[in-house]
Amino acid sequence: MIQVKVGENTGGKAAIHRLIAAYNFKSRQQLCDHLGASKSTMANRYLRDSFPAEWVIQCAIETGASLLWLTTGEGDPHIEIKEDKNFSMVQKSKSTSDIEPIALNIDTLSLINGSISGTGKTLLDQRILTPHVQRALLIHTQNESYLVDQEIETLSNGYYLVDIDGVKSIANLTRLPKNRLLVQDNDSSFECAIDDINVKGRATKVFKSL
Repeated sequence: MIQVKVGENTGGKAAIHRLIAAYNFKSRQQLCDHLGASKSTMANRYLRDSFPAEWVIQCAIETGASLLWLTTGEGDPHIEIKEDKNFSMVQKSKSTSDIEPIALNIDTLSLINGSISGTGKTLLDQRILTPHVQRALLIHTQNESYLVDQEIETLSNGYYLVDIDGVKSIANLTRLPKNRLLVQDNDSSFECAIDDINVKGRATKVFKSL
């Protein structure tokens, strides 16, 4: 799984430089003018290294730049800058049917004390998703968020959303001989038959807060 770690006061300077590059601007002032941000706001975020999450999302939608690259600097930028720098629409010249979605609305759930409740949808860069994931969920726990694929072809070692006697959790599953599993959930672990638990989906990525 890919782990993306961002915090309130970390990664801001580098992210701002990537925003400038994605828009093909020459200065932070140009970025301010485009985002409608004041010089003081930009200066505070830059000096405090505060991560500009809302600017990053806006830039990904407007330019087609990879959200993963804008956030961490990793991967291919996939920048698609228009010569007229009109960012009101992504790929404006193409018909709607020709446009590949840059971001997707993912059903989002909250997992607290063994119970799951819906919290709406979250806009995610489709390039963060594992290829061929058709039914993705974003599940928030107390300390992490998990991107979960509900389509499971083969149960292999990894982290899964499981239901054990009606109590739901993210557990680390290890295949054992004779169709048995080692289930590790926080500080507890036990062995059981594969059919003893209900596996709802496989976690493909985890996002952790600092």
